[in-house]
Order: sequence, then structure tokens, then C-alpha cells
Amino acid sequence: MSQPSFYTHLEYANQQGEDVSATIQLFEKYKLHIGARTDSAGAAALGIKCQTVSNWRTRGSQAEPRLIEAMATTLEADVGEWLLRAQIEQSFDASNREVWRRMSRRLGYRLGSIGAVLIPTAAQLGGRLQMLVADSAALAENLAPLT
Repeated sequence: MSQPSFYTHLEYANQQGEDVSATIQLFEKYKLHIGARTDSAGAAALGIKCQTVSNWRTRGSQAEPRLIEAMATTLEADVGEWLLRAQIEQSFDASNREVWRRMSRRLGYRLGSIGAVLIPTAAQLGGRLQMLVADSAALAENLAPLT
């Protein structure tokens, strides 16, 4: 079976039962959004070498945080979610992965069954708003004795 063309890397990988890293998932969405048909065009838009993208694909390496931020921002996606997904995937030690899982829950994300997929538990701003309200309530309690 030959691999189809434009924006089918994810679909093809899924059909083949292959795991696709957070970086590659984000990069494929980014390419589609900007209309880049090739990895070279996507890499050029990010100001990186095509070899960098090749390393993401073949070695399973993750993009640098600044690149994850740039792609997610272009997509108007949650940068934190993508950064956490990449970090969890890079944690080879189970105890380190657990630290990132706890951090993701604290920030309002729920891990998918595989452990590398983060799913917002509330609207992107809703979760942050709940944390802000909780922090404000705690601050008010601490300031109450001073008034």
C-alpha cells in the first residue's frame, strides 16, 4: 500500500497501527492550517531545517518548546496541552511520567488511556478560571485576619 499524499501522515499512521508523537500530530495540523503540502514547506515556515522534522519522525524526538508554542499559537490551540504531551512522551522513567501526569491534572487536563494524550476537562479558559477563583478564595482567607 502506497502512502497517500497531502495531510494524510496521521491517517496513514493510524491505519498502520503506528503511534504518532505529539510533535508530529501538532506539525501535521500546523502544515494543514498554513497550507504547506510538504515537510520542507512546514519546516521553512517555522524557520527550521527539514532534517529537524525528519528527526521528529524517525527518532521520535520532540520539538523544542519554542516551536511547539509557535505551532500551537498559529493554530489557536492550548500551548500548555501540547507542551505537556511532549514532555510526558519524553519521560522514559515511570516516576517522571507520573510527575507530569500529576501536573497535567493540576492544570486542568485529564490524561487519555494511553497516557500521552491530554484532554481538557473543561473549556480551555474555564479550567484556568476555576483555578483563579480557587486561588483568589485562598488569598481572601489568608488576608481576612489582617482586616
